Amino acid sequence: MTPTELQQAIARFESAGRQVQVLESFRFEPRRPRREVVPALKKRYAKPKSENAYFDQVAERMEYVSTIRELAKTMTIAQAMEATGRSESAMRRAAFEGDFKFLSKTADSERDLKLIERLTALREIGLSRCKACVQVAISATMLSRLELEYDFTYPKRWTKRT
Repeated sequence: MTPTELQQAIARFESAGRQVQVLESFRFEPRRPRREVVPALKKRYAKPKSENAYFDQVAERMEYVSTIRELAKTMTIAQAMEATGRSESAMRRAAFEGDFKFLSKTADSERDLKLIERLTALREIGLSRCKACVQVAISATMLSRLELEYDFTYPKRWTKRT
């Protein structure tokens, strides 16, 4: 907008009976300085320790480990975790401290035989080990376990066909 156009717009505005108000511009006021009250430090009193506090803790820990040892005789680590509500790392730590092992997870032989049937069919088709594992939704370690426990072989490399 040019200055002449502005003058004409102002003249039309005033001829309509209106008035131009000139307002005061913004003035910056800095914030008032804060006065922070420094909180008084609370005095911490040392909790009186019993003379046998260390030995009490060791005794509690050994009692805990002995209860976990009793569970380990009849349960797997997952079952013991569920029974106690503790984490797997806590169970393993207790087993290490108490020098014991949990029952190993038992394999389901019916499920294994079904897997072997499916893997045999995939082997006959000519699927590789990796693709067969993906197809059956098992890991390579599981396939190795099936080969060791049952008289089952899945070739690692196919011979070249001539």
